[in-house]
Amino acid sequence: MLEVNSYVMYGGNGVCLVADRRKEKFAGQWKEYYILKPVNNEDSTLYVPTDNEKLLSKMKDVLSYDEIMDIIHSLPKENIDWVEDNKEREAMYDEIFSSGDRRELLLLVKSLYKHKQERKAEGKKLWTIDENAMKRAEKLVYEEFATVLNIEAEEVVPFIEEELERYYAEKAE
Repeated sequence: MLEVNSYVMYGGNGVCLVADRRKEKFAGQWKEYYILKPVNNEDSTLYVPTDNEKLLSKMKDVLSYDEIMDIIHSLPKENIDWVEDNKEREAMYDEIFSSGDRRELLLLVKSLYKHKQERKAEGKKLWTIDENAMKRAEKLVYEEFATVLNIEAEEVVPFIEEELERYYAEKAE
């Protein structure tokens, strides 16, 4: 059972505050719902039936501070190999987004950023599918990291860079 006033990741909606759990009447039927408020869309409210396993499975606890640090520290050692075929790459993106694995999402951002830099050096841009996947993954990862770390989304990349610098400087000592 989710706690009211806690945060969850909810599918493609990103980080949501569990604002309430109550009975509501929709289409003439009373049901119990979790009332979710996406943190970056105050005008939106999501009603998730407490008895709908498919929708409930889209909810994941937000990462802890320690889990975020573990993901950040593993970044230099891990990669997602670039898939040349557009259809295969799109299927890989769909799989990563469906899994909701934040390590994979951050590795996807890293891979797409690297590929974007390579394309830029060739005077080219990312394919639309890659640009869209990058924006979607950045939104999900940065929003969650910002919420947990109590920083703004724009501060996530500098935070990661500084943390990696600090972490590897300490390991070198």
